Amino acid sequence: MRIARVTLNAVVFLAVPLLVLPQGWSIAVDDTTPPTGTIVINGNRSATNTPNVTLGLTWSDGAGTGVSRMRFSNDGSTWSSWETPVASRAYTLPAGPDSHRTVRVQYLDRAGNRSAVYSDYIRLDTAAPTGTILINGGASVTSTSTVTLGLTWSDGTGAGVSRMRFSDNGSTWTPWMPPTATRAHTLPAGLDSHRTVRVQYLDGAGNYSAVFKDYIRLERPNAVTIVLPGGVPLELVRIPAGSFQMGKEERYIDDSEPVHTVTIGYDFYMGKYEVTQGQWLAVMGTSPGGNPWRYGVGSHYPAYIVSWDDAQAFIIAVNAHITATGQGPATLRLPSEAEWEYACRAGSTTLFYWGDDPGGTQIEEYAWCDIITDPKNGPTLVGGKRPNAFGLYDMSGNVWEWCEDWGHSDYTGAPTDGSAWIVKQPNFSERVKRGGGWDSLTTYCESARRRTCMPTIRENNNGFRLAAVQ
Repeated sequence: MRIARVTLNAVVFLAVPLLVLPQGWSIAVDDTTPPTGTIVINGNRSATNTPNVTLGLTWSDGAGTGVSRMRFSNDGSTWSSWETPVASRAYTLPAGPDSHRTVRVQYLDRAGNRSAVYSDYIRLDTAAPTGTILINGGASVTSTSTVTLGLTWSDGTGAGVSRMRFSDNGSTWTPWMPPTATRAHTLPAGLDSHRTVRVQYLDGAGNYSAVFKDYIRLERPNAVTIVLPGGVPLELVRIPAGSFQMGKEERYIDDSEPVHTVTIGYDFYMGKYEVTQGQWLAVMGTSPGGNPWRYGVGSHYPAYIVSWDDAQAFIIAVNAHITATGQGPATLRLPSEAEWEYACRAGSTTLFYWGDDPGGTQIEEYAWCDIITDPKNGPTLVGGKRPNAFGLYDMSGNVWEWCEDWGHSDYTGAPTDGSAWIVKQPNFSERVKRGGGWDSLTTYCESARRRTCMPTIRENNNGFRLAAVQ
């Protein structure tokens, strides 16, 4: 009921005292203006997968008597009972097939003025989206771990698919991302076998799709040849995943301890030969630092006087060439020290990859080192000796080969998964090199021996070979 207007008529007297009303009396306010307000469902979300929503409510009565009640309707004709206004209220949308739902609110002030009817709507969508995934257009085999996923999805008349995510194992998922019809994906490393990729879709109402999947067999080649500028080949040999005991042999004690198990759970590629002078010139145009190769000169001799920093510059340049020409495998790099020793041993557990060779009777067949060379001769042609069981040449002798790792005083805390040791030891600023050189004693050609050197140093027995994970 509208509050009646009350008019007080008073006789004016001189020096009339202030009018004091008895306790409990008040002067009525003349309020004919209806209140205003808003309603927002679920913070203005466009869809919901449950009928239980939250209404956000605001109201104002200006200078009027103030809002005292509010009520709600789903159809604009049937209303709830008037209730005390609150800024947030739980609400259940009406039952029925998935579609938009509208909720209306009306406010009432203390003078009995009713507001206009305010409304907001939201889509009720309880149906899960559907979709598909196809690897490399449905191909059954791939030779590279980088594949293309073809994706389709549908949400029928629902809110629409807003996100997708991927998994290689069904338990570990990528972050949610906007849906795209195609997407590059890298298959997990490991032995050649079938790889399964899973996808799940999420719609705007929060409904998850089932998990859809496709699989493809990863069969990597046993050898890869990259063509450098000028048609110069660079050959890489596939090294299978496996475990080995990394560290010192008993006949000496040095920084190659403690012996520890390393498990390399992925196939990788290793340069069949040390990087040659011909390969270096094809990529870089000049010898390292412009320093001439004074002996052992030729396109098939190893590149030497190479610092660790020089090797990194070569890697940047050769990877740019690979990208520009669309060649593989994936990014070339220096091998980790663990990868290097694993590839050098090639399954052996002896001092050398050809055996213990206690009398030094076999080393001449496998390594170019000081037992054979005149110190003035320098390095020799790559591939001139017998390879190890993985088909790698000159893993012992010829030139020392840089690894990716920082040097450490021993193997305490070293990675055991084949990765490079990139945590630097305090006050130790050298990088690791392996394999011995043309002027090295035979003991430095043993599979477990290691040395370190400042990464800026160019020595006439330092070179490198490349590695990659495809």
